[in-house]
Amino acid sequence: MSKNRKISSLTIVLNSDPSTTQSANRIRTISSDVKARLKNTDLKNATVAIGGQSSQTADLQKTANGDFLRTVAIMLIGIGLALMIVTRSLVQALTIIGTLIVTYFGSLQVTRWLSGYLMARDMLTWNTPFFSFIMLIALGVDYSIFLMMRYRDDASAIPDVRRRILHSATIIGTVVISAAIILGGTFAALIPSNVLTLIQVATTVIVGLIILAITLPIIMSAMIKWTYPYVTDKMYQKKLEEDERQHPTRRSKHSDS
Repeated sequence: MSKNRKISSLTIVLNSDPSTTQSANRIRTISSDVKARLKNTDLKNATVAIGGQSSQTADLQKTANGDFLRTVAIMLIGIGLALMIVTRSLVQALTIIGTLIVTYFGSLQVTRWLSGYLMARDMLTWNTPFFSFIMLIALGVDYSIFLMMRYRDDASAIPDVRRRILHSATIIGTVVISAAIILGGTFAALIPSNVLTLIQVATTVIVGLIILAITLPIIMSAMIKWTYPYVTDKMYQKKLEEDERQHPTRRSKHSDS
């Protein structure tokens, strides 16, 4: 206590790692309990401040969570608008975004299991979800855009949309799988770093890439039938008629083959 008896200092030693989420939660609990106990006393106007590494970790987590929510909102809105322009379908855009979000949470859960089993760390670091979301969503939406752009480009050559989406997935899938292998190897290089955050982010991205490479082409192909009215789609019919007028032999050759 200070000489003027207006400042008092207490030293609290936690029995857990000061940089973990567990310690940060304890600091929040202590802070809220102290303020609640002083609320109806003569010290209700007193200023309570907590310092130390655990307090800094708690403050960083609070700031990061706020930034994370803003980043999620901005990314999903921007990606949703871009997908609606590319796919020309609200349902398809929502399907892609939903698949990416489910993949993200699934990858985090798998990473948490692996971290607890292999490294005896049952919790993810506070910044792992933030960086994993940015990387995984950005990589996953690229595949979706490439696939749908190829799907649109083949509109005049392959009128049957079921054959068209299969053809597009076959061509783009080879490129994407190759890119996923390269990116997976790149992120795998972070695992020997012995930095827990880098290890967990790398694991999340690798697991997410594997899930996306399997689920996205299946889900997007399945949703095509429900998303677009294949034969009676006026946009594609108009494009086919224009192509027929400009190149009268193109469709006949394609149909003969």
